[in-house]
Parts: sequence; C-alpha cells; structure tokens
Amino acid sequence: MSSVQWGDESAVRNAIKDVRSDTTETNWALITYEGPKSQTLVLAGAGKGGLNELAEHLKPDQVGYGLVRRTDRIDESETVKFAFILFIGDKVGTMQKARISVHTGAVKDFIGQFHVDITATSTSELSDDILSRKIQDTSGSGTRVLDESGARQATKQGSSKSASLPRSASNSKDSLSFEDQEAIKQLRAGDVNWVLYTYSAGNPNTVVLKEKGTGGVDELVSHLDDATVGYGLVRLIERIDESDTVKFAYINWTGDNIPRMLRARLGTHSGAVKEFLSPYHVDINASQKSEVTEDIVRSTVKKAAGTADHVIAKSSSSHSMGGSGEYRSSPSKSSLAKPAVAQQTQGINLVSESDIHGALQDVRSDASPINWALVTYDGPNSTALTLLGKGDGGLQEMTKHLKDDIVAYGLLREVEQYELTQNVRFVFVDWVGENIHRMLRAKLGTHSGAVKALFSPYHVDLHPTSLSEITPELVADKIRHAMGTAKHVL
Repeated sequence: MSSVQWGDESAVRNAIKDVRSDTTETNWALITYEGPKSQTLVLAGAGKGGLNELAEHLKPDQVGYGLVRRTDRIDESETVKFAFILFIGDKVGTMQKARISVHTGAVKDFIGQFHVDITATSTSELSDDILSRKIQDTSGSGTRVLDESGARQATKQGSSKSASLPRSASNSKDSLSFEDQEAIKQLRAGDVNWVLYTYSAGNPNTVVLKEKGTGGVDELVSHLDDATVGYGLVRLIERIDESDTVKFAYINWTGDNIPRMLRARLGTHSGAVKEFLSPYHVDINASQKSEVTEDIVRSTVKKAAGTADHVIAKSSSSHSMGGSGEYRSSPSKSSLAKPAVAQQTQGINLVSESDIHGALQDVRSDASPINWALVTYDGPNSTALTLLGKGDGGLQEMTKHLKDDIVAYGLLREVEQYELTQNVRFVFVDWVGENIHRMLRAKLGTHSGAVKALFSPYHVDLHPTSLSEITPELVADKIRHAMGTAKHVL
C-alpha cells in the first residue's frame, strides 16, 4: 500500500515513462503537492529542457520530486543516467517539511531506479552543470558528459592561488572566490591527507584554507567548532583484495551556532564549493562531531564503492543458509565485543550494554533464531539507550513494539529470495513516533551518527513515523531496489 496520495496517478506514471523512453525527447518530470497544506501529489510539469528547465518550475514555498535524464559518454559509448531531485524550498512550512521524510521513500519507489540524487533548497543548486558533475563523480567518467549539442564539456582549471567560481543562477554578491588552492594539489599528491576550508573573517564570499594535516579524519574534526562552517576534503587509502585505491571524502560541516545570515547564504554556495573540491567519491553532511568519525567516513566510502561487508557473523567462516544460498561473513565476534568506550565517546550511553550488543549479535547470527532487536531511550528525559525487545517473529512481531510516543532504533534480519539464491539482508529501522516529546525530538540529530555506527553495517535503512510505512511489502521492495534485484518494467 502506498503511503502517498496521487491526484492523477496515470499522468504522473506516463510522464516518468516518457523520461525513461528512448523514443521521446522528454528528459525531465516534476511532481509536487497540490497546495501548501495538501498531501496529494500531482504532476507539475515535464519537458525536454533538462534540469535547468525543471528548476524554472520550482518556488521557495514548494516541495518538488523530480526525475531527470542525462546522457553520459564513457570512451566511445553513450550511457543514459537518471537523477532523482528532491527540492525543499526555504519557505516551506513546518508541517509540510514533516511529511517529506514520510513520502520521499514512497515517491522514490514509484519513480523507480536512478543513478544519482540531489537534494536542494534553492534553485541555484539545480543546474545541468551541477548534475553533470554529480554524474561524473558517481560514474568516474571525468569530463565525458555530453552537453546538449553532443560535444564533450571541458573541465574548468583553477589557478594555483585564487579563482572565482561564479554560478549562472547566483547573484554576483553570492559569487565565491577560493584562495590557497595549492593545498588541494598537496592533498591529491599525497603530501597531506586532509584539508579544511572556511570563510574569510573579513569577507563572507571568500573561502580560505583553515588548516591541513596528515592526521586523517580525527585531526580534521579537532579543528571543527559550533561557530563555523567548514568544507573539508579527506584522502583515504582503501584496500580492495591486493590493491590499494585512493578515495576522497567531502565533509560539509555546518556548526549549530553559525550566524543566521551566513546560514541563509549556504544554499547558494553549495554548487561552487562542490565544484572547487571535486572530484570526490562520497560527501558527508554533519553538524555534530559524532557524525563525522573515522569509522563513519570509512564505512561511507566502502558502501559507496561496494566493498563493504554488510553481514557480521559470530565466527569468521561463511555460513550456509540452506539450499543454494550463502552469504559472506564480516568481522568476527571479537570485533564487535568492544564498542562500549567507542560508543560513549561518539555521544551515546548504553544501559545494559552487553544486552544490547548481545541482541544485535543474535540478529546477525545463523545459529540464533532471533531476527529482530529494538532499542529505545531509557525514559523521556534520558539520553541513554536501553534494550526494548528482541524476538524471532520478524517484522510483524517487531512492529507491535513501535508506539507513536517513542523513538526506537531496530535491526531486522530478512532473507531475500532472488531467482534460485537466498541472501541475508539487514535493515536498520529509525522509528520516530508522531507524538514524541518535543525535547526528545531535539536530541535526535545529535545522536544520529553514533546510532548508525552502533547498528552498522546494514543494507538498507527505513525512517518510518507510522506503521503504514513499515509493512512487509515496503521492506521487501526497499531491499530489492537497494540490491539491484527489483524489476523496473516501463
């Protein structure tokens, strides 16, 4: 059952089909709400002018979901790429914002597969150039994205000291200049492994080097504080089989206490900053240090590269699931047995820590029938997590413990049948009841990174606020889309 209402579902579906079809010129479609207080989604437009044209249909008080088609050229071959666009205007009301997390997953499922996604709060963050760079970063095709005429686009080369990167959708007063670009070259060459940029104290439209170093993510994080905006780039070495590969992670830090006027300007700067620091493999947005630890950054890189081990077993050998299905093992039990101090330093405390870790290990183990576990806060004013329950009754049993006045974090074990193979999949459930206390809601952002680290690794994550958003059908569909086993019939 869909968690969204459609005004004219057939019109929206036909527009999506046109975007995906090789026989039509339509390359974008936009879905929005009938009105500011409406929960009904309708087709807002479709056309052949790309993301630039789509952006013309967006307003500051509007939420929009879009699908855009682009052509990517890799060597002598052309491939079609699709981008999902989530636009949340900076004047969108609080109630409408609250519905976005509920509806986004359902809209993505309705639209179907895509290669990249872009979230924006200003139309200055949405252009064909920005989309091209996003596709290049994802596909590794460098400067080989075709422009509208079919010609290759050239890469912009910055000077060694300072360059201005004005953006066509920005006003001149919001155009940025970047200084100290030599540090980027040092990072790429391996002389340092992180750089951090921020705004000049005397000019909010000039980005300057704050620090650089060789101490990795943790050293970079030590230079972040609540009163600044930081744009960081980290160089990581990832070991794949017998080879070392270099990966870059972009850290977008927004302190909780930055000036209001600066916060309002950040959306217009996003594209230029990303262009300055590109290319990179992953980007991480954070406002709490617990959201940007070495473990989280490396885990994000591994997931993006497809090299992460998503299953943790109690032994280091692989386990048969019966039939022809098997899954590979991840770190042994010993690697899970010592997170107590680490979790506390990441900003959360655990009540009966051994019970929580034991329940999560049971969910991951083939030897245990337990297939779900839930933790929640130890009281309305507590910041400590305690075990809420565990069981062998799967999703149906787990959802009986989800109430509208609690926050709960869960790990669910599912078995996906794909053709003749069975695969174990793990689902992280981030439940935020619709009637939780306001003070508790305010704490959630500060705990997000630490909680995800506690439950990692997992294959998919869900963020329901009502039981209608966590049905067996929705969970199975989410897994199929995440693992590439869904059938996208046009």
